[in-house]
Amino acid sequence: MDEKILEFTIFCIESLAEQLGMSAKDIYKLINSDTDILQSYIVPCYEPLHSQSKHYIVEDLIEVLKERGALK
Repeated sequence: MDEKILEFTIFCIESLAEQLGMSAKDIYKLINSDTDILQSYIVPCYEPLHSQSKHYIVEDLIEVLKERGALK
């Protein structure tokens, strides 16, 4: 994985953890093992996502998690 995408992924994990009151470890499991959002959404959508605000990114990822049944 490209270093800039890795850094963005870490940013997404930490930002989601902060917003949802969960540990980074639990968020990683949620987006990697439980839903595959990491490889099927975050990495492929890096270009349009990384230029957005933190608020937009977090809200977008929460919406994707809800669509995939990982959050209520």
